[in-house]
Amino acid sequence: MKKFLIPAIALTALALTACGDSSSTKACQKPAYCYKTNDAPNQRKCKMSEAEAENDAKKAEEAGNLHTPVYEDCWDM
Repeated sequence: MKKFLIPAIALTALALTACGDSSSTKACQKPAYCYKTNDAPNQRKCKMSEAEAENDAKKAEEAGNLHTPVYEDCWDM
């Protein structure tokens, strides 16, 4: 039994660490376009449309409230 248990544990550990690999070749299923404002710098404001996100970010910038310009994020939901 021990002959099978140790390799099984090792394979399980390897599989768990491989799942979190950030260099995955899996394509983004749903791109989102996000930006952050100074009044909530830890909270992303995201839109599915890049044009909408750019427009909202421009309004925030004009108001002096833009913290992070629009960037692409990936939502795999």
